[in-house]
Amino acid sequence: MTTYFIETAKSGRAKCKKCKETLPKDALRIGTKAVDARFGPDKYTTTYNHPACFALPRKLGPVTPDQFVRDHLEDTTPDLVLSDETKRREIIEAIGSKKGGRKSEGMEKEEGEETPVSKRIREIKALLARQQEEEEPPTKKVKGGKLREEVEAMKIYQKMTNERLKDVLRWNLGYGMTGTKDVLLLRCIDGHVNGRLARCPSCFKGHLQLCDNDAGETVKCGGYFDEDMSVRVPCSYQVKSSGAIRLQPWYYEEPTEEEKEEMKAITEKHVANAGGSSGKADDIPSELIKAVENIDWPDTSSLAGKKEAAKLMVEICRTAIDIPDDEKKATMGIGKIIVNNPNASANEILEHVVKEYGIKELKKAASATQKDAMATSCKCAANAPIVQVLKELGELYFKEGNSNAGATYTKAVNAIMGLNFEITEDNAKLLASKGKNGLKVDGIGKGTADKIHEFLSSGKIEKLEEKRQLAA
Repeated sequence: MTTYFIETAKSGRAKCKKCKETLPKDALRIGTKAVDARFGPDKYTTTYNHPACFALPRKLGPVTPDQFVRDHLEDTTPDLVLSDETKRREIIEAIGSKKGGRKSEGMEKEEGEETPVSKRIREIKALLARQQEEEEPPTKKVKGGKLREEVEAMKIYQKMTNERLKDVLRWNLGYGMTGTKDVLLLRCIDGHVNGRLARCPSCFKGHLQLCDNDAGETVKCGGYFDEDMSVRVPCSYQVKSSGAIRLQPWYYEEPTEEEKEEMKAITEKHVANAGGSSGKADDIPSELIKAVENIDWPDTSSLAGKKEAAKLMVEICRTAIDIPDDEKKATMGIGKIIVNNPNASANEILEHVVKEYGIKELKKAASATQKDAMATSCKCAANAPIVQVLKELGELYFKEGNSNAGATYTKAVNAIMGLNFEITEDNAKLLASKGKNGLKVDGIGKGTADKIHEFLSSGKIEKLEEKRQLAA
């Protein structure tokens, strides 16, 4: 089995397999570890490449640099560079550069040929030049509302330096700041016309990104880094740019400190509501606030006081907050919050509990939003519930440190999203079958097919229920 990993060069003696240049000590390099049949089935050799010299392996099929980094590249660097969104994007763009050999699908180009992004920017600039040469009123010069707005935005951004464009992207939160000037221009114009991209409605935490291989016509999520578990959790969400969630305002001049705080608050509230959780006092149901104000909150400086406070909070939160059904687990969880916040009032503890567990109604709405997002990403919308449960199962495996199992379900999710037929109870097990009547789908093995059948026949997956209980 061949594995791929990114690390920092340990000695400065190894050379890049492609360009033959020495890889300096502490420089980032991509390693390929593969069986060397010359020395036996259990003997491996390792080769190294600069990220920009690394060619996407043909054995993986039509994979994009983003997909390769997300699904196949193990991060073994001391500071986990792939968890840093900016560095991660730089590595992805380096792998997709011309130097790296085989390009991702949609990004291949011969010498002198334009990338989709460059072509799009050239078209907008050409329309702007034509508009400036003509004498008609601006509203008549360019047909199409969005295109007209893009031309007007180009007037603002085209003379900005790369550093200035990066400043604009940084002010507006969440956009990658690497790439050519055309890539930076496209991101700024897109945000100016449509609003800044919100967080992913599927995983609730990943940053949405414009796809360069279709000049921003599509938006996708690259997953997110779970800081509590120190692991990157992939996400397969993808949608047409016109259907992506956007936030306002967008700033092309540096916002004031007050405006920055307001924008940050808007983003934080969106993230909290998207995932069904909130720690803001104005989002907590009023009946809970009244209930807390009317209780006799014990002195939590003693162990007995902490236990009594935890039981009281469980009773108050049971109906509206998504705390564990198991009384013991709920009491222990809230008790831990009280221990970690020894001087907090009852109202402050309530805010912490809501932030930790989420409001039931908000989480119900978030689940519906996620299901809609999955349906948008699937070629066959009817398969969205299957994608939703397998995605959750994969994320739980990633969070417990089992990246192999997590990757298995990520591959299955990607495969199902691309299917143009509905998976049913009758054909579910055939997805892993190569027989005469089989529907063998790459990325779906027997175990996964059995779980899909279990879900379609019973409405749940026992393994998922088990993982949910462990994570609660």
